[in-house]
Amino acid sequence: MRLLFAASAIILGFILSLTQGSAQEKGSPQTVLVIDASNSMWGRIDGKAKMDIARDAVSSLVDALPKGSRLGIVAYGHRRAADCNDIETVMPIGAVDKTKVQAVASKLTPRGKTPITASLKEAAGLLGAGKPGNVIIVTDGIETCKGDPCALAEELKRKNAGFVAHVVGFDVSALERPKLSCIAERTGGTFLAASNAGELGDALKTTAQAKPKNAVVTRAIPLEATDGGRPVSDATFTITQSGEAGAIAEGISGPISLPPGRYRVSAVTVLKSGQVEVEVTKDAPAKITVALSANLPKASLQPATNSVPATGTLEVKWTGPDAKDDYIVFAHPNGDALETRHYSYTRDGNPLKLRVPGEAGDYELRYVSDSTSAILARAKVTVTPVTATLDAPATGMAGAEIGVTFKGPNAPEDWVGLAKPGTDATAYVSGAWAYADHGSPMKLVLPAEPGTYEVRYVSGLDPKVLAMKKVEVTQASAALTAPAQAMAGTTIKVGFQGSGSGDTFVGIVKKGAPEAAWITGSYESPQGDQVNLRVPGAPGAYEVRFVLEANGEYKVLASAPLNVEPALATLNAPDRAKRGARIQISFTGPKGEGDYIAIERPDAPFDASDVYDTVRSDTSSVTLEAPDQAGAYEVRYVMVAPGDDGYRVIARKPLKVD
Repeated sequence: MRLLFAASAIILGFILSLTQGSAQEKGSPQTVLVIDASNSMWGRIDGKAKMDIARDAVSSLVDALPKGSRLGIVAYGHRRAADCNDIETVMPIGAVDKTKVQAVASKLTPRGKTPITASLKEAAGLLGAGKPGNVIIVTDGIETCKGDPCALAEELKRKNAGFVAHVVGFDVSALERPKLSCIAERTGGTFLAASNAGELGDALKTTAQAKPKNAVVTRAIPLEATDGGRPVSDATFTITQSGEAGAIAEGISGPISLPPGRYRVSAVTVLKSGQVEVEVTKDAPAKITVALSANLPKASLQPATNSVPATGTLEVKWTGPDAKDDYIVFAHPNGDALETRHYSYTRDGNPLKLRVPGEAGDYELRYVSDSTSAILARAKVTVTPVTATLDAPATGMAGAEIGVTFKGPNAPEDWVGLAKPGTDATAYVSGAWAYADHGSPMKLVLPAEPGTYEVRYVSGLDPKVLAMKKVEVTQASAALTAPAQAMAGTTIKVGFQGSGSGDTFVGIVKKGAPEAAWITGSYESPQGDQVNLRVPGAPGAYEVRFVLEANGEYKVLASAPLNVEPALATLNAPDRAKRGARIQISFTGPKGEGDYIAIERPDAPFDASDVYDTVRSDTSSVTLEAPDQAGAYEVRYVMVAPGDDGYRVIARKPLKVD
């Protein structure tokens, strides 16, 4: 019946292994985890939001950290949309506190941009000047705030030899990876990419075994473009590592810092382009010169429509060189980066289908040459707002299940769920939501706490509430009729009034236990008006409770005290028996489900019996066959009751076997 929240050994398992490599003065591993909570983390992998995967991993693996570990957490994009300054130390470096880490992780909700550079600076500052430590960045995209995280990483390493940055690229494209891997390379860290949860686990396991590497050393090299031997001032450059997809840098005009290696350097102007392959060493070349030798290739774009609803797809016909990794992409006309890039490679077909941004406004479609980053064709597209409607009951009792009908774009990121009035479009009641593409009507469980809520249809690509209806959640109630005392291990009848869905239960718990507490084997779902409950095996003060569960939250609606008295049992059996003879044993005791009568050596463990028979509530005797070997034995009544002290011998009677 109980929900079992599976522990995911992903991010903090990664942290555990990496923190073992660096220490403070007193030998305590020191790590800062940088968590991407930008809006793109609403994207799904295998049906689950990337933020949920990260959040679950952080909250579930704190116990795996070694004693003495020191952990800090920096998050970005979790408070405000479109704000490059939304960076926060959500947990300063300190001794690991599981409750605190879980609380921090549970509050991270994707909202904003991806300021990796500023976040890396914030994380390095937490480690302390000159102190060794690791920064681990988990991100699903590249910098969108015009910073240069690779240059900063190199600067931080130069100032602190013990600083190491590791990067996990979570669902990042091949075009984006070079702009993330350089962060790790320039600090001696490790970069690995994963496209789903399984690959992420494998990547983190591999990285966990890696030791810090030698950091690459770069050299600033001036760039120059020439036309007919004469320098050209208006050229921009794109640098790609030979044989790799995605540019290290694009659209730049000044010097470039590069480590030794072989590169393809391209230059473009409005009309011309050129490129050169160059081998960079620690001493040469002093300057990279690209001769503009060819006119830019011709290309064209023909969208199926110049006005398209947000969050959907747009069909685009194109002409162009169709060179390796050329792509067509949505962009802001002013050149600002979109938080989530919407692009398709030309190799994927003609016409292509492109995902439309979620925010209404004017955009530009671009045909981009991957080798030069030149924009070969442009087309204007207006993205129009989308709408939705929904209907839900105006009132409902806490914990009750309601039906919600809706119509909307049903984009992959859209969701329908409950939220508190006045909260932003990314807020929701934990567990009380589902993706819109699951279909209408949808079932939602109302929260355990009464009050005013909103049922919302939310466009999740660029979060916006498209439809909303208020629902008043009324107080749930329940009543119990239970005995005031009972013997440990027995079964009691409990009458009740009340109802609930999910993991709502009637059960026995220790007096004063948390509302979500239960004892395995001592609870039942509230079906009908009466349940039979097995009393725990340890005597003491308990409570019988009716506990409402709603979306993972628990609330005690009714309780009654229960005094559990020690379990008592008696055995009546012969003092002696022949080997293999059948002997009758009468008994009294709790007669709980699972209890049994056994014959065993006096020094044998209580759970090692080979000769036994289970106890039935409607009988007071069993017949057992005496052991085949002569010697001293004992007849035992073994109680198998719920709780930590429920499995034990509560009565013994000596037996001599001849």
